[in-house]
Amino acid sequence: MEGERSMKSNARRKLGMLAGVLALLLVLSACSDTGGKSTSVFGGLDRDEAGTLKVAYFNEQAFYLQYGNAFQAMYPNMTIEVVSLEQVFQAEDPVSEMEKMLGEQQPDVLHLTEDQYAALAEKGLLYDLDAAIKQDEFDLDSFYPAVVELLKARGGGKLYGLSPSFSSQALYFNKGMFDQYNIPYPRDGMSWEEVLQLAARFPAQKDGDNATHGLAQSSQANDLFALIRMIGEAKGLSYADADAGQVTIDSHEWKEIFQMVIDGYQSGSISMPSDAPGGERLMLGILAPGGGRTIGFGPDSMKFMTGQAAMMIDGSMLMEMLRVNVNRGEAVRVQSNAADSGANAGPRPRQLDSIDWDLVTVPVDPSQPDVMSGIGVDSIFAISASSDNPAAAWELLKYINGEQLAKTSARSSSAMSARTAHKKVVEGKNVDAFYKLGINEQLLLQSLPAGFADSFAQLASGEIKRVVDGGATLDEAIAQIASQGQQLLTDALLESDAS
Repeated sequence: MEGERSMKSNARRKLGMLAGVLALLLVLSACSDTGGKSTSVFGGLDRDEAGTLKVAYFNEQAFYLQYGNAFQAMYPNMTIEVVSLEQVFQAEDPVSEMEKMLGEQQPDVLHLTEDQYAALAEKGLLYDLDAAIKQDEFDLDSFYPAVVELLKARGGGKLYGLSPSFSSQALYFNKGMFDQYNIPYPRDGMSWEEVLQLAARFPAQKDGDNATHGLAQSSQANDLFALIRMIGEAKGLSYADADAGQVTIDSHEWKEIFQMVIDGYQSGSISMPSDAPGGERLMLGILAPGGGRTIGFGPDSMKFMTGQAAMMIDGSMLMEMLRVNVNRGEAVRVQSNAADSGANAGPRPRQLDSIDWDLVTVPVDPSQPDVMSGIGVDSIFAISASSDNPAAAWELLKYINGEQLAKTSARSSSAMSARTAHKKVVEGKNVDAFYKLGINEQLLLQSLPAGFADSFAQLASGEIKRVVDGGATLDEAIAQIASQGQQLLTDALLESDAS
């Protein structure tokens, strides 16, 4: 299952895997006493019971650091075998590769991305957890409702897995820049129009190392169409209807969004994504006295972290970076991957100042102010429908998604806990912004053929760049996007039918 949802989940997976790498640096050794037997619908599991549990996870070391050591202490006679998913994640089609691995290795417990979860659930390859949850009185009410809703929606209305964490987005803002220009702070529930109007109030400088913007692009945005699509999704718009076989971008509503964003690109109030045509990819490292360290963060996040953007929409990882204690005198080395030469060649150091920041919910549409896109779950744990040891598998799922581990992870992990009682607390910051909005289920019902979303975004991005540079009018660009996009959709649907 690829297309529109696949493109979003690919971006979320990168953030999820980055969060997982950071989490591996911390040993989660919490252990809880289950008090003897479970009353699981799968038959229960005695603490001293012997057996074998086969778990499909990224690799063995990662599993034992995060979960295996503690679970093994709880059930010392249970042998755990880890099936590595490294090859699955590296495959061109991770969904098909996961299904192939399931058939060959027959694991009991699966660690899945959102797309893998949806595909396996649709094919009846996962256990329905509803009965087990009810019999064990596993408390789903303590979970962020959007996580449970998303899992059920991607499971065709049933719950086939649980996720201890989720990814989401919020609108970060630099309080110092707002104070400097006497501009009121953003607030929860603002519309996109209000946020772009705020961005336009800041003096902008489009180009150069000292460029400043009212709004920086999300670190997940890698083309000029990404922000336009995000705004359209908030308004419930679709740019293509696969069932009808029609591209629907040529409408008054879409044109208004294009115009708002292009105006921001042209004035500099909105930053141009660094991966967009004509842009450059950057890497950063923090140079500290006595050694320093390198962190893989892109240039769009850097615009906010270096005080070059008043606002930015991003995930919780940016919050973790902003909390890093940066000593006076440290600098950020920004490495360009573009073909620089002469005076522009090589790393360019920038100062990473401590900024006074806060965050609010992402912009919404007034017609549906309680929902958002961008919520994802890429650490889903499920039980294979063909498991030989469902009782032990369910006990592992309960531990991974349980209260005790959530409490420990809240102190040690960079991930956003799915259990609201253990959401991350950052003093003086509105972290609730990540939890206030629900999932936009309408977007989950949209499905586009494989490869089309990426091709369409590339087409649209090129045409938007022509308008920004003055090489085409907006009407001309939208006409081209609609015409060429229709051909892309037609070809993608034919290819999908043929396969």
